[in-house]
Amino acid sequence: MTDAPDLPRTVTDTSSAASSAAAPANAATELGRPVDWLLVVWITALGAWAALLGVIYLPLYLGTVPLPISAAIGVAAMWWGPRTCYRLTHSMVAAFLPAAAWFAVSVWLVITRNAIMVGVPLTVVVGQWRVMLLLGLGSLAAAASIGLVWGDRLKSKLATDRAGPADPDLPG
Repeated sequence: MTDAPDLPRTVTDTSSAASSAAAPANAATELGRPVDWLLVVWITALGAWAALLGVIYLPLYLGTVPLPISAAIGVAAMWWGPRTCYRLTHSMVAAFLPAAAWFAVSVWLVITRNAIMVGVPLTVVVGQWRVMLLLGLGSLAAAASIGLVWGDRLKSKLATDRAGPADPDLPG
């Protein structure tokens, strides 16, 4: 029996053991590997650390001019963190975790009594514009980043829905 070299060979496996073993492997790759989730935890911890640094270095001055450059730390962390977590796991929950950690730590630090720097008023109650800048820019960056990730997710889902199921009779 001879096979034509230009025809593709297809192998169909009808055993249920092979298909049931492939399903958990595909589910594991869709949600990310365990090492990816460890990286998500690490990035979430970095987001919380960025919030701490942002609040601590908020009262910086350049001469007599207040220079809240630490607000840029929160913006960078919130722009980078959710996108990276989503790329690792393809999960919106993972994308939301760094933003939630940053926001929770930032709000907790500016609402509670300032025990870190006793002489420096850094609270929302006092109406410090630097605190509002930190929370506003960081929250805006987080919302934009998560919104863009969500949009990319919907776009790829719509593309796969429009493509429809693959034709098993076609080669490749």
